[in-house]
Amino acid sequence: MSPGTITITGTGSYLPATRLDIADAATRYNGDGDRIRETGYATVCAEDTLYPADMALVSARKALDAAHLEPGRLDLLVVTAIHRHGHKRLWSPASWLQSQLGCAQALPLTVNQGCNGQMLALDLAAGFLQGKRQGNVLVVAADQFASSGFDRFTADYGIVYGDAAAAAVLSTGHDTGGWRVLARHTVSAPELEGLHRGDAPAPERPELLAAEHDVRAAKKRFLTAHGKDRLRDSTRAAVREIRTALLPDGDDPRLRRIVYPNLGLPLLTENYFPEFPGGAERSLWDFGRTVGHLGSGDQIAGLDHLAAHTHLTTGDRVLLLGAGAGFTWTGALLERD
Repeated sequence: MSPGTITITGTGSYLPATRLDIADAATRYNGDGDRIRETGYATVCAEDTLYPADMALVSARKALDAAHLEPGRLDLLVVTAIHRHGHKRLWSPASWLQSQLGCAQALPLTVNQGCNGQMLALDLAAGFLQGKRQGNVLVVAADQFASSGFDRFTADYGIVYGDAAAAAVLSTGHDTGGWRVLARHTVSAPELEGLHRGDAPAPERPELLAAEHDVRAAKKRFLTAHGKDRLRDSTRAAVREIRTALLPDGDDPRLRRIVYPNLGLPLLTENYFPEFPGGAERSLWDFGRTVGHLGSGDQIAGLDHLAAHTHLTTGDRVLLLGAGAGFTWTGALLERD
């Protein structure tokens, strides 16, 4: 492997054994039952014991083992999440993970940039490693929605959220195999940040906590003011730009799978599938519909699932596509070594 080659040398994930049945959940929500069923999920992951950092540690150790890498060789450690970590607000999950793994030499960074956080971190990690003769970055995503006022079934439109953690090791200058990062591209549309912002800042009071978790209210306000097609049109344009950047010839016969965000099926069908050749057939919806939307961890959890359950050979390609509040979209084209 050449010194400039950046490779995902190992992945790991923690997916709780407990799965909540969507059909069963829908019967418990008067007025929202049909909306929940229409998302198309079958089950979602639910963690009853471990908090995000604990799940992150499990997935991080799996990724390091898969990469055959000692933590002492890490240069950068990034943790991403979209939800609360369960400890004091000023606590740093990245520094805790750094301590637990024993990699004091690595730079710790905790990122909160919506559901595209891990993909943005991967993009930054690739830039960090560019030109290094040898280097290693660990990027971890972890979220747990069960232990808060966030209702995984009704807090958002067209999405049901699952608990999980996913980790990836990016390396340069190593001959351990894995997934070569061929290309990456990020699109940003900051004019959409209002989709996740309230009318005005509010003080922190117990009676306002439920409102903080109500994603639907902010989206409804924004889309009422700017039009219901605003997010769809921006998403389609961003995904089209990523497709052009990563697949300039329009298609690639070596592209085996596309790992989209684990959004509900109607959202994927309307916003994502049409922009890629074989968009639905190449998707990982058969996996996503069983775990739910895993915060920022969908793409690496999906890649880890592919590594364990799909026969992929040298030269096969996979495209990861992330999207999140901000609004940003990131794509990465990978090739199996």
